[in-house]
Amino acid sequence: MRPHAEPASVNISVLSELVRVAFSQRRKLVRHTLGRWLEEQGAGGNFDVQRRAEEIPVAQYIGLAQTLHVAKP
Repeated sequence: MRPHAEPASVNISVLSELVRVAFSQRRKLVRHTLGRWLEEQGAGGNFDVQRRAEEIPVAQYIGLAQTLHVAKP
């Protein structure tokens, strides 16, 4: 693994909460945890919640956190 030349601009607290919620229940689809949390945040969107948290690439978590940060007031 090599670090990116330009790290992604992301709100660390949003990313931290997002990952915490996604991994809050072991071996469950994220629709049970993250899906509900995303609805509460007003960001249902087109994020595939039919996967387990460990199957989602880090880049997708970062992209989702960036989208949530923009969507929040």
